[in-house]
Amino acid sequence: MRQQPILLIVIFLLSGLGLLSGCSSTKHVNDGEYLLRKANIKLTTDRTLADKSALSDQLYNLMPQQPNNYFLGRFPIKLWLYNMRYKKYASDTTNFQLKNKVVEKPVILDTMMVVRARKNMSDFLRNSGYFYAEVSDTIKLKGKKAYVTYKVNTGTEYLIDDVNFDIEDAGMAPLAAKLREETLFGKGKPYSNTLAGTERSRLVNEIRNYGYYRFSSDNIDFELDTLDKSYFRNLENPFESAVNFITLNRTKKKPTLNVKIIIHPGEDSMAFQKYTFNKVMVIPDFVDTGDLSDPHMTQTDVNGLVFRYKDLYVNTSILDKKIFIRPGKLYSQSDYNQTLRQLNDLGVFQFVRLYIFANRQDSINHTLNCYIFMNKSDKYNFGTNVEVSGGDLYTIGTSANVSVTDKNFLKGANELTTTVSYGLELGQNKNLQVPYLKQFYLFSQNLGLNFRLSFPKFLLPVNQSKFSQNALPRTVFNFGINSLDRYNNFKLTSVNASFGYIWRESSTKSWGVKPIFVNTQHLREISPDFQEKLDSIPAIRNSYQETFIEGESIEFMVNTEGVNRRHYAYMKLGLEEAGAVMSGIKGIAELVGSPLDFNHSRYVRFDFDARQYLVRRSSMLATRFYGGIGIPYGGSTVLPYIKQYFVGGAYSIRGWRPRVLGPGSYYDSARQHSADNLFIDQSGDIKLEFNAEYRFAMIKLFSGAISLNGAVFTDMGNIWLTKKDPTLPGANFEFGNLYQDIAMSTGAGVRLDLGGFLVFRLDWAFPVKKPYVMENSGWVIKQINFADPDWRRENLNLNIAIGYPF
Repeated sequence: MRQQPILLIVIFLLSGLGLLSGCSSTKHVNDGEYLLRKANIKLTTDRTLADKSALSDQLYNLMPQQPNNYFLGRFPIKLWLYNMRYKKYASDTTNFQLKNKVVEKPVILDTMMVVRARKNMSDFLRNSGYFYAEVSDTIKLKGKKAYVTYKVNTGTEYLIDDVNFDIEDAGMAPLAAKLREETLFGKGKPYSNTLAGTERSRLVNEIRNYGYYRFSSDNIDFELDTLDKSYFRNLENPFESAVNFITLNRTKKKPTLNVKIIIHPGEDSMAFQKYTFNKVMVIPDFVDTGDLSDPHMTQTDVNGLVFRYKDLYVNTSILDKKIFIRPGKLYSQSDYNQTLRQLNDLGVFQFVRLYIFANRQDSINHTLNCYIFMNKSDKYNFGTNVEVSGGDLYTIGTSANVSVTDKNFLKGANELTTTVSYGLELGQNKNLQVPYLKQFYLFSQNLGLNFRLSFPKFLLPVNQSKFSQNALPRTVFNFGINSLDRYNNFKLTSVNASFGYIWRESSTKSWGVKPIFVNTQHLREISPDFQEKLDSIPAIRNSYQETFIEGESIEFMVNTEGVNRRHYAYMKLGLEEAGAVMSGIKGIAELVGSPLDFNHSRYVRFDFDARQYLVRRSSMLATRFYGGIGIPYGGSTVLPYIKQYFVGGAYSIRGWRPRVLGPGSYYDSARQHSADNLFIDQSGDIKLEFNAEYRFAMIKLFSGAISLNGAVFTDMGNIWLTKKDPTLPGANFEFGNLYQDIAMSTGAGVRLDLGGFLVFRLDWAFPVKKPYVMENSGWVIKQINFADPDWRRENLNLNIAIGYPF
C-alpha cells in the first residue's frame, strides 16, 4: 500500500516532464523552421554485431549537425535552460554559458547539413574499403520537429588478395623481401585507406631505419586493381567466365583486389641516399641557443657523444645508455624514436628535443649532425591525499598521506619517494550525559612510513643486452613500516620490503619480477579482552598471528587500450611463492647446529584479472573477471592474513560492505550484528568474481570539462577456504555447491568527472542472491521493497569512492 503513492508521484512527475518537453523545446522555433529532434542511422552491413555498432557510432559522428542533448533520451534540460532566458542568450551570443555548453540553443534543421552528412558517410565508407556503398536520407516532419533517418547500405568490402612491390632503385631493392614479409596488407584482410595509411607510415619508418634520412611518404604510392581474376580464369571462353561470375556471386564470396606498392624518388633526388651521423652533441641543462657557444660551459666526450653543461644535472653515464644515435652510425628512425622516448621516460626533463640536419661541410659523404636539447624539470614533486570515512564501531575516521619524490636522486635519474601516512578513528559514546564534544574518544590511530627507490635500468645480475630497446627497464626497491594502535585492545607493527624489476616486452605487454619480498607483523600490548577473542575465535587468531613471509613473484600484463579506442582489453596474471628459500635456509642452519627458531609461511598463490571494454558514442560496457587461489603447503594450514582474499565494498561486490561476505555460504548472524564485527574480517584462500557495468553519459558542462555520468551494474562472486573448517560450515570450496555459494548484487550509480583528472563516484547496490540463504538457492528478488525502511537499512548499501571500480 505504501508503494502506490510513490508510484503515482513518479508517474505524475514523468508525465509533467514529458508535457514540458513537448511544449517548451520548440517555444522559440520560428514558422517554417524545424527543431532537429532525432537523427537515426539504419545500417545494413556484412559486419559482425559488435563491429556494426561501432561503425554506426562512427557514421553518427560524421554528421555536421546533431540534435540537442536529451537527458535519458527524453528531456532537453540544456535547451530548456536556454529558452528560460531566451532574450538574454539571443542578444549575447558570446555568453559564457553558451560557449561552455552549459545551455544549448535549439538545433534547427539545415538540409544542406543533411547533404553534407551523406557525403561524409559515403567518403568514409569508401575509405574503409566499401567502394560501392549507398547512402540515402528521409526527413519526417511532426509539428515543429524534424526526424532525419539515414539509410546506409555498405555493400561488400573488398579483401586483399596479392601484394607486389615496385622499387625504382637498385640499392633499395634488397629490402623488398623484408618489406613484403612484414606488410600489413595480409591476404584476405579487408582493405581500407586507413590501413593503407598505416602501411605507408610503417614503410617509411622501416626504410628510414636503413639510413634513408630524406625518404618520406611522398615517395610511396599505392595502385589498386579491383578486377577479381577468379571471375575470369579462362579469358578465351567468355561463357565460362560469365558462369564463374554468377556462381561466385551466389556463394556471396567477397570481392578481392591486388595492391601494388610503388616506391619512387619523387621530386627529392636525395630520397634514395643513405646518411651517416657525424657529430652528436647533448646539452642536459639547455636554456637557449646561447648554450652552443657559451665558453663557461663544461664540455666532455663520452663514447663519441659530446656533452655540454653548466651543471652536471644528470650523470652522463645514465644519459649515454639512453641515447642510440652515434657518430659513424647510419640514420635510423627507430634509434631516433627510442632516444626521444627513453630520455623522456627518465622523468627528469620538462622537454627533450632532437634537431638533425645535413652537414653542409660534407656534401660528398652525406653526413648528419644531431643536437639533443633537454630542459631540466623541478627536482621534487609533492603529493597529498586526505580521506574521510565512517563505520559501524567508530563515528568518524580520517587518514592523510603526504609524499615527497626526489626525481633525480644522486643525479642518476633515480626516483626516491617518501610517504608518511597518519590516520585516526573517533568513537562516540552517546549514552554519557556529557556535552556533545566530550562524547567522542580516540578509538584507534595508525602511522606509516614508506620508501620507494626506482632506478631507470636493470641492476646486477640482469644483463641489459638481453632485452630490446623498447624494454624501458626499472629496478625498484620498497621498504615500509606501519603501526596500528587499537586502544584497549592491541598494538600491531608490520614491516615490508621488496626488490624487483619491471620492463616492457612491447607497447602492450609488460613484466614485473620480484626475486625477493619480505613481510612481517608483530602483535604486542594485548589486552585481556582481546586475548580472549584470539583464543576463542579462529578468524581473529588467524588474522593477527605473528608470521614471517619471504618469497618471490612474477607478473605479466597485457593492455591494448592504446591500440583500438573502440574496444580494448586488459589482462594481468601473477604467480607468487613463499617459504621454499626460507625452508632451505632453516634446513642448512639445523645441519650446522644453529637452528632458526621462528615460524614462516609457505604457500603458492596464483592471481588473474581480465577486463574487456566496449566503447560507443556516449556509453561503455565494461566487464571484469578476476580472482585467484592460494595453497598453503609444507606445514602451513592457512594463508597469511595479508595474503588472503576479501570481497565486498566499492571496488568489489558492492551489495555488501567490505570484508563481511563469505567464505562460501558461511554466515553467523549473531556475530555479524555484534560489536565485534570489526575484528571478523571474512577472508578466504580462493576468490572468483565477475563484474559488468554499463556506463552512460548524462550531463556535460563547460564543453565537457565537467560531466555527470551514470551507470548500472551487476557484481557476483565469493571467497572460499581450500580446506574444510568445522567452525566455519559451508566455507570450503566444492563444485557441487558453487551455484549456491555465488553471491550477486546489482545497483546504479552516478559519477562526477572533473576533466578526467578526478572521478567522484556514488554507487547504490543491494543483494539479489545471498549465498547464506538456503531457500530458493539464495535468490531474494521477491523480498526487494524500496518503500520499506527496514529493508533499505539492511540491504541498500551506499559506496562512496574516487575513480572507477575497474
